[in-house]
Amino acid sequence: MIPVSDSVPTRHAPWVNYAIVVSCALVFLFELALGPQLDGLIRRWGVTPLLVSQTIAGNPAVPHAELLTLVTALFLHGGWLHLLGNMVFLWVFGDNVEERLGHLRYLVFYLACGVAANLAQVYIDPGSRVPLIGASGAIAAVLGSYIVMFPGARVTVLVPVFFIPLFIPVPAFVMLGVWFITQLANGVTAITTQAQVSGGVGWWAHIGGFALGAVLTPLLPKARSRQEVYRPLAVPPPRQMRQVSPVGAAVIRAVTLAGDIVNALLTLRILLAFLALPLGGLLSFLERLVYALSWPLVQPFTAFLPFLEFGGHVLELYSILAFLVYYSLVAATAWVLGLAFARGRVPYG
Repeated sequence: MIPVSDSVPTRHAPWVNYAIVVSCALVFLFELALGPQLDGLIRRWGVTPLLVSQTIAGNPAVPHAELLTLVTALFLHGGWLHLLGNMVFLWVFGDNVEERLGHLRYLVFYLACGVAANLAQVYIDPGSRVPLIGASGAIAAVLGSYIVMFPGARVTVLVPVFFIPLFIPVPAFVMLGVWFITQLANGVTAITTQAQVSGGVGWWAHIGGFALGAVLTPLLPKARSRQEVYRPLAVPPPRQMRQVSPVGAAVIRAVTLAGDIVNALLTLRILLAFLALPLGGLLSFLERLVYALSWPLVQPFTAFLPFLEFGGHVLELYSILAFLVYYSLVAATAWVLGLAFARGRVPYG
């Protein structure tokens, strides 16, 4: 799932977020210009866990300047996909966190959590000689902070199905929760198998950054304390929605909540089937629970669309159809209820 936008509006330009994105892009262009010398740059300014762990242990043969790589590595990337993937997540989620924290606190939060995330990877794999680069750890902290600050937000995600791009709004806690579970599963796999299995990805930097961002956020002072207003996604409310009665508002919230639960179950089912992650223990139990609870929801649609299997992955087309049908039904029901319980007519917007 690729995030495209979220439902939390911003009222001030996120200058720090812009600066981070531009800085990472400029550094990457500089990397491209180096040619054969790029490897030397990565080894000098990327985080090498073995050198950092020895510096922390007080090895006099390793200079203390090696600790600077915990910061410099946040601005280096290993390729276009690495850079664009990180910057898309930062662009969608970082502006809201910056507005809530304020520019300076956001900058300190981003850099400090990025350093801590890199240290988490060093702690897990202190003997590695492979340089760790990328802003993923710091961005993971932003994601953890976002889910704590805006638990009711929705995110429009791009789900490419072959050559068909599907734009689907999902609750933010579902998307980011699935993202975190994926990182955790890969992180556990990386420390229980050979290092090559992880593909050189700093999974524990992602996990540590996300957890630290979520834990620190309630403790940080906020730039403003007023309640956030979420912008509707996909389906705008009817003209009378702002004037619905208290009973109508409660009914609409109940219908929407039920729809969110259904959509969350179906989203998890689609992703679990497609990713085919090697889950075990509690995660395996939760996977079976998701399949059991969601089966009655998708079973009526199995007669209309099949599932596709390729490369060990399963794409349940009937589950995607079920998601679209239930989402449309909930949106239409909320619309009709808004009209039915309207107390007055005021132009929307």
